[in-house]
Amino acid sequence: MTSPNSSTSSSEGGLRYLGIAAALAAVLLGALCLLSVKVKWFSDLPDYAPLLAYQLEKLDRGAGFDTVFVGDSSLGNAIDAGTFDRLTGRRSVNLALTGLFGYAGSYNMLRRAVETEPGLRTVVVIQAADMMSRADDLRGYVLSTPRLLDADLPAALRWPVAEAWIGELLDWQTLKTAVRAPLLRLLSRPVRDIVIENDYVKQATSRAPFGPALRAEDVVPGKLDFLRRIAELCRARDLTCVYAHGPLAAPLLERSQGFFQAADRLIGSTGLPLAAPEPLPLAETEIGDTQNHAAPAEKAAMTARYAALLRPFIAADRPPEQAARAEVAPSP
Repeated sequence: MTSPNSSTSSSEGGLRYLGIAAALAAVLLGALCLLSVKVKWFSDLPDYAPLLAYQLEKLDRGAGFDTVFVGDSSLGNAIDAGTFDRLTGRRSVNLALTGLFGYAGSYNMLRRAVETEPGLRTVVVIQAADMMSRADDLRGYVLSTPRLLDADLPAALRWPVAEAWIGELLDWQTLKTAVRAPLLRLLSRPVRDIVIENDYVKQATSRAPFGPALRAEDVVPGKLDFLRRIAELCRARDLTCVYAHGPLAAPLLERSQGFFQAADRLIGSTGLPLAAPEPLPLAETEIGDTQNHAAPAEKAAMTARYAALLRPFIAADRPPEQAARAEVAPSP
């Protein structure tokens, strides 16, 4: 006959072994989770995150610039700041992001530049030639905003931006980036999983197929929300601001005249002047890995073409002492 004490002892021993097994299983599961997080954390960063971090590092360094370029990859592949400065006598910084950020990303980078550099005088917005045909910029705003709560947002944008925030907060990639990138920047560690070549992301080795010609009906009027914010900020800070289309493959440009006429009317309605009514054409030998990208070997030449377009705006923005010196004829 088994004693009650023996039965109790056996039961307690079983529970103890069960507890140990459960603890070991929990430890193993935790280790697997940590390994999974580590792998994703260090090897699966979205392409846009290291580029954004790279551009923010320029503002952290505070280079004393008077001209800022904001826009997307069409800007990043078209403007070399060093070449532009040699041609114009300016001190510029190129803060190009990608088309994902749209006008909202340009607005947020301009806000950061204004807060960083008190000597800023000129703003050049260069966006992909087809930017006015793309969807809204709400995700680009959320991914690049310097402030979580933005009291300056107009009432019509607050709920759409809140919805975009909710969508991004439920996304693992965004959550990871929001924590990891600022942390590494705080620790002075590089946040780069991309190859930078000539101050922008290295182009692909093959060219993507061209899209269709752009039509006037492709223009999206809602794209103006953040472009208006750029124009308003420029006026409030008394900055000279100008908009320029990014370059475009010549065969597409020839078949897209109606699109640019319609887009220019809307862009002009924000108060931003256009440097030219249509994009600079890219000949076959000048096209890079997409229809909107100048080839890497053409970047300096493309910068010179844009400098010529922008020269009237730069001349009008000279400080009085520079203008006076420019009017004095040189000594023989």
